[in-house]
Amino acid sequence: MVNIARISIAKLRNAKPSTWVIGLFIVAIVLPWPVFAWLATADRTREIDRAEHNLTMLAAAYGEHAALVNRLASADTVNGTASKSDRAFLTKERANEMASFRRALDAPGVELFLREIGSSGDIGNAPTGAQTPRSPTTVSDTHGMITVEVEHAMDGIVSIAALSEDAALKDWRQRTWFGVVGLFLRTLFVIAAGAFLVHQLRWREELQTKLATARQIAERSSRAKSAFLANMSHELRTPLNAIIGFSEVIKGQLFGPVGGRYQNYAVDIHDSGTHLLELINEILDLSKLEAGQVELYEQTVNLASVLDGCIKLIETQARDAKIRLSASLDGEALIIRADDRRLRQILINLLSNAVKFTPEGGAVRVRSFRTPNGLVIAVSDTGVGMNASDIPKIMKPFGQIDDQLNRQNQGTGLGLPIAKHLVELHGGTLAIESEVNVGTTVSIALPSERLVRSPTSLAAA
Repeated sequence: MVNIARISIAKLRNAKPSTWVIGLFIVAIVLPWPVFAWLATADRTREIDRAEHNLTMLAAAYGEHAALVNRLASADTVNGTASKSDRAFLTKERANEMASFRRALDAPGVELFLREIGSSGDIGNAPTGAQTPRSPTTVSDTHGMITVEVEHAMDGIVSIAALSEDAALKDWRQRTWFGVVGLFLRTLFVIAAGAFLVHQLRWREELQTKLATARQIAERSSRAKSAFLANMSHELRTPLNAIIGFSEVIKGQLFGPVGGRYQNYAVDIHDSGTHLLELINEILDLSKLEAGQVELYEQTVNLASVLDGCIKLIETQARDAKIRLSASLDGEALIIRADDRRLRQILINLLSNAVKFTPEGGAVRVRSFRTPNGLVIAVSDTGVGMNASDIPKIMKPFGQIDDQLNRQNQGTGLGLPIAKHLVELHGGTLAIESEVNVGTTVSIALPSERLVRSPTSLAAA
């Protein structure tokens, strides 16, 4: 039983919203009917009780009036003031008086009768089968008639009031009919509203299911693509390395002199192969990062030494473009814990982009400073900049901004996404601030645990 209950609870928790709504609407449709039936039954009982109470009051009043009339008539007979013809007249007058009293009571549908105590005969045609009451007041409800008998022992009579159930329940039936019609209309409205809501929920659930399925397919395809490229890294690099190696042999004339045209071709082959290898390396790096196959080999590194090596690689490119390079580092936060090769890859990507998109005569600056949360390394340039709406575009793989300077400097658009992934592997964040025709600043924020605060390390720095 416990397992069954647990399974049922688990099914309820996993039920779709439309299933819950269907259940709620079923309750909203079905529950009012038994509640209405219970209330209607209770109302009928109250109507019967009210009718019995009213009949008791009418029977008592009718009996008391009849007793009074009988006592007056009996007094005239006993005193000898009435002759035989007068007594007949008095009897007729008594009957007329009782009829007038019945009309005065104004009780539509109510029949009033009198009967002598201990006699089966009725005074005024009482209902057949009425018995002498065992108590001063007797109430019976048989054969669709509500009958009340009130005994007047001192006067030797029983007053009887009778009313059919149909007459007593006339107002109740009318109220109940209106209630049934209203509840039926409400039920139709609830069914229509429930059907519309369930249809909308089912449509939304179906759409969510399709989106989830499409997302899963896309994720599987992306993982398969990343896994394929990661596994094919050796196969892709090997022939390119061979092309580059043979072109270097020709370009360097290792086996004797070659013609001028062959020399030029060899230079073109070498440059194209080197460029293609760089592009493939970037694609493979991104694929490995997306597939989660990149591991950091952390060690204690000197930020100044790493930055010096990166600037030397970019220096020739910057000098040809007449761009000034400068650096300003926090001397008390030079020693950090990081992957030396990946940190160099990040900085080279950022410096290369800064130089590439800075016009002639501009400047590129690297600075570092501490914050309460850790260390920030910022690469700023005075280049063309970009709109804030373009920043999310360049952070996506292969994302590029379609402007004149971009068309002059072709690339894969993978540098920033790779740098972002590598920074996040170090537990940091990468942010970009830019303004058109003013420049761009790319900031790397590393957590405080990356800082090495050892006095020995600081002295070595």
